[in-house]
Amino acid sequence: MIRHLRKLWKDRRGNALVIAGASLPFIVGAAGLATDTIQWVVWKRELQRAADSAAFAGVYATAQGATVSTAVSSDLSNNNKTGITLLSGYPQIAYPTSANWTSGVQVTLAIRKELGFSSLFLSTAPTITTSATAAMVDDGIFCAGAFKKGGGAGISIGGSSSVNLGCDAIANSNSTPAVSTNGGAYNFVAPVVAGVGTLPSAITGVTKLKPHHVALKDPFEGKYPTTPPATCNMQVKPNVFNMTAGCYKDFKFTGNGTYTLAAGTYYLKNTDFDVAGGVTVKSSGGVTIILTGDTPGSIKTNGNSTVQLAAPTTGTYKNMLFIQSGSATTDNTNEINGTNTSSYDGAMYFPKGNVTFSGNSGSMTKCVMVMAYTLTFTGNTNLQNNTSGCTAATTVPGQMIRLVA
Repeated sequence: MIRHLRKLWKDRRGNALVIAGASLPFIVGAAGLATDTIQWVVWKRELQRAADSAAFAGVYATAQGATVSTAVSSDLSNNNKTGITLLSGYPQIAYPTSANWTSGVQVTLAIRKELGFSSLFLSTAPTITTSATAAMVDDGIFCAGAFKKGGGAGISIGGSSSVNLGCDAIANSNSTPAVSTNGGAYNFVAPVVAGVGTLPSAITGVTKLKPHHVALKDPFEGKYPTTPPATCNMQVKPNVFNMTAGCYKDFKFTGNGTYTLAAGTYYLKNTDFDVAGGVTVKSSGGVTIILTGDTPGSIKTNGNSTVQLAAPTTGTYKNMLFIQSGSATTDNTNEINGTNTSSYDGAMYFPKGNVTFSGNSGSMTKCVMVMAYTLTFTGNTNLQNNTSGCTAATTVPGQMIRLVA
């Protein structure tokens, strides 16, 4: 008997079962916590994605003048994939500010749902909270922009046009495409071409295409008065080649001579800036030409004419060369043509006018920023952001939406 007890005492074969039995609660607990952790992470990631998307939607609503809360709620209905109802009081929407961005929208979301294993020990289900902030950040340096919002392309490139933009161009059109190209003989050299709508798969000469871009805000809206003086009776007189600033009811340049515009503001009431072939028009100082009136005129420069104008660098119309009143209709067409010695230095602003660059359109228009309802390039045009030798050159930054927190 004693020998049998000693043998039993030395037997270790049952220890594994005892150890396994003792360890089982830890194994089950670890597996349960791992499962809960994975589920929690999945819900957290899905909720974060929903918050990111909703913040983007909020900023887009701001850019489009829509209601942020409505845009956020609509986006959440499509992109909250947790399958769990948000806690009462959510989403929470805030509008943080920073010197590094604008139009910030912060969306905070929270859900609560029991986890399979942890619920055995927790009296209250854990709350999962996520937050995302999106905002407008500067993106691109634009010197050519088309404000047309839809119903066709805002920028058209075709024919044998040769454009060396040297800066970025954008079309606010949401059409397909926002920028149209015609044929393969053109060359449109630009770092970036952007559009609110789609863009062609390639634009010859363009380094980078950015479709579905945020619309460019009108940089000049409401900034410049365009109402003509009460008295407006000046006219361009034959063989009088020295012009003074004022309000004109006739601004047609004819003959074979050189007209010199003294510094100042020229109001053209219901009349065109019309330069015939063989004529040279130049400025002796900074000039701003405002096309105004009930039916504002347009620019008409003949292909054989030479125009050499520079905008003022100080005062109310600083850097503004041409301004067309917003009372113009969207069928108002402006054609910029001229010899290869033509030069324009300053901003051209046609919020309701169509601008066409045709023929040579000058080889020195590198100092120009053009903002118009539509832009068309059909001839050899040189718009550059190389501002060497310019006095009134200007550009404007564009914006894109990005997560900032």
